[in-house]
Amino acid sequence: MKKTVKPINYCGNCDSHNAYDYPTRMFCSTRYDQNKDPIVDTLWCCSDWNPVSQECYCVREALKEKERRLAQR
Repeated sequence: MKKTVKPINYCGNCDSHNAYDYPTRMFCSTRYDQNKDPIVDTLWCCSDWNPVSQECYCVREALKEKERRLAQR
């Protein structure tokens, strides 16, 4: 039997995200509609998070980039 894993809420797996500076930053259409700064980190999350309807690689790639940057230090 396959286990269902609840996703961790990140901007990169929110239905309102669009690639901006892939993979580390996103353009959030919800924040734009609210007249807030729409450019956010892929691994950030706000209270308006809404799960994506399709699989997206944004979070996976952002986590890889984060690990790469930490390894360079």
